[in-house]
Amino acid sequence: MSLKATEETRRIVKKPLGILLRGESEIRSFLKGFNGPLITVGDIVSESLVQMGFEPRLCIVDGKTMRKPIIVAECLKSGRRIFLLTNPPGTISKDSWNVVKEAVSSPNSTIIVDGEEDLLTLVAVQSAPEGSLVLYGQPGEGVVAIRVDESSRKMVSEILGTMTSNV
Repeated sequence: MSLKATEETRRIVKKPLGILLRGESEIRSFLKGFNGPLITVGDIVSESLVQMGFEPRLCIVDGKTMRKPIIVAECLKSGRRIFLLTNPPGTISKDSWNVVKEAVSSPNSTIIVDGEEDLLTLVAVQSAPEGSLVLYGQPGEGVVAIRVDESSRKMVSEILGTMTSNV
């Protein structure tokens, strides 16, 4: 079953769902000493973290930034296990759950999405091990970090509840 975002979903996810980090020094400071699984959603966030020397367990990218096509950075493909996923804009496809679950359990993975990766942040929070960090870009503001725990999973479940299901 795939899920489609409603106006309520869009309104909720427009705001940061976690801690907003502005700039490289804030990101470095926040991640200093963190040694759990790191999951990035978005081309710019993923590439930036790899270039800063971090090694995300999973990067989820769609070859776009601000809806404009870009080339998926070589550092997100080289030496990583690649998964392909079709996920139309404004949805969470039925296959997303299995692909993200498999990729998150396989270190050094990248999911290349045909469509849009934005809402896959929600799937990543639900699928990642407890104690993981999920980072995604907040357009024009910075990077949002969500610590995966009971509280963030509950928040994500509530957001998923605002979506409509397509069989």
